[in-house]
Amino acid sequence: MAAVFGRRRASVLHRFVRAAVLLGALVFSFPVSAEAAGDSRAYRLAPGDRIAVMVFGQAELSGDILVDGAGNILLPFIGPIEVKGLTVHECEERIHDQLANGILKQPSVSVRLSELRPLYVLGDVRVSGVYPFRYGSTVKSIVAAAGGFGLAEPLQGVTISDFLLADERVRQLSLQKRSLLVRRARIEAQRDGMNAFSPSAAQNPAEEADFAEMVAIEKDTFDSQLAMLQNQLDLLRSQKPRIQSEIEALNALITTNKRQLEYIKEHAEQYSKLVKQGLGLANAELQFRITEANYENELWKLTAQVSRLQMDAGDLDLKIHETEASFKKQIVAELHDVRERLRELDVTLPSARKVRAVKLQQVGGFAGAEAARSISVTRARDGETTVFQATETTSLDPGDVIDVKRLLLHQMQDQSTSAGQSGFPPDQMRAAGPQEPVASVSR
Repeated sequence: MAAVFGRRRASVLHRFVRAAVLLGALVFSFPVSAEAAGDSRAYRLAPGDRIAVMVFGQAELSGDILVDGAGNILLPFIGPIEVKGLTVHECEERIHDQLANGILKQPSVSVRLSELRPLYVLGDVRVSGVYPFRYGSTVKSIVAAAGGFGLAEPLQGVTISDFLLADERVRQLSLQKRSLLVRRARIEAQRDGMNAFSPSAAQNPAEEADFAEMVAIEKDTFDSQLAMLQNQLDLLRSQKPRIQSEIEALNALITTNKRQLEYIKEHAEQYSKLVKQGLGLANAELQFRITEANYENELWKLTAQVSRLQMDAGDLDLKIHETEASFKKQIVAELHDVRERLRELDVTLPSARKVRAVKLQQVGGFAGAEAARSISVTRARDGETTVFQATETTSLDPGDVIDVKRLLLHQMQDQSTSAGQSGFPPDQMRAAGPQEPVASVSR
């Protein structure tokens, strides 16, 4: 009798414990997706989930087990059991069947979800990483768990430093371009032989001070170079009147000597006739001839001096021409150099401005404007991986990968044209901004 009572007591205790375990499984199971909001048993297991398996009276077969990448769980004496795609109840039945197949007689198995696949957050958040899934999780809540939008503090410091460097480079290149434009105006005025130049005024009032300083420097250069050139030309040209006066004096002297030479020749001829008649002396005739030769020699000397002076005048004109040509050659070379540098700046300055705009977008805008972001969710379901655009109110499933990207200016412009083709409702369109079409990739 006592034995029968003991067996009944053990049976009642067994049923009580089993009922308590099942009740615990119901208590600790909870809804895990929007489509199974009212029944956790509809959730299907996937790699990364963790389940609590309890086999009554078998502690070595019980425990917290992770569903591996192949979708299996590993139990002692049984080996791997595929549970991917099963509900909790189906998993419980499969484990029961495996244990009842020659291992345990009438096993009592309870399975509950202990930890769901985590959520993965990356991109433009303070602390990217892996976060546990909670029922009702949305993009906004998981971003809040990740510290909110924006870069991490160390990255923010680096990004701000990069922006300041990019901004400084743009300022330097812009200053160089303005300076070169003023210099080009000055050189073109010198090339055209103008006595002054007046570059275009600064378009930005904040640049007027720098612009005025650049103009002042180039005007000083213009005036000093023009004065130097004028002094050289004046010095060379001042020698021409002297040379011309010397030439005129020598020509006058040549004219006088020619007259005297003609006079001497005439007297020498007359005296030669007297000598032939015996009325003159031979020595006197010789003196006439010597004097005539001296005058002729003097005429040759004077003519040679005039030729040299005329050559000097020609050389002087050549030097004046060479001085002007050298100055123009220098101006042309300088103008070519300035144009080449401006051409290089026309290439590098737009790129530098784009880099600065990108850095400014990364910093988040110092003007206090809210940065535009694109949020994409990668979700694995039924053997397929789907990527779609989301908003802050989009509900999440276990294992979702949330990628937050800050939209750059050109990306916002490019995506704004495709916003009407995204397939999102109008309220989500207004909340999310530019959208991209949904893409599916088979796993």
